[in-house]
Amino acid sequence: MAVRQKLMKTTTVRQFRSQFCEMLQGKEAVLITRRGKPAAVVYPLNDPQKLPMEVRRKLYLQLSAEIARDLDARGITEKEIQRDFEEHRKRRRRR
Repeated sequence: MAVRQKLMKTTTVRQFRSQFCEMLQGKEAVLITRRGKPAAVVYPLNDPQKLPMEVRRKLYLQLSAEIARDLDARGITEKEIQRDFEEHRKRRRRR
């Protein structure tokens, strides 16, 4: 009988709350359960390359969409962001 390798830690919501910092500083993913059922998976980002590619893609798309909605709601254009970024870079160079 082969020994199965454990893919991630499993913890309850309560345990996760009390050990939040330690788990985020760990090296393995954490499956968080609520009443015995999966509620969330947390991937510590000590090494973002270890995050599964499909998860990275989804995160990128979701974050990009949220940022675009937020900027649109504030009336900020891409040109304004580029201009502000260039000004910031120039100020940093002068230091």
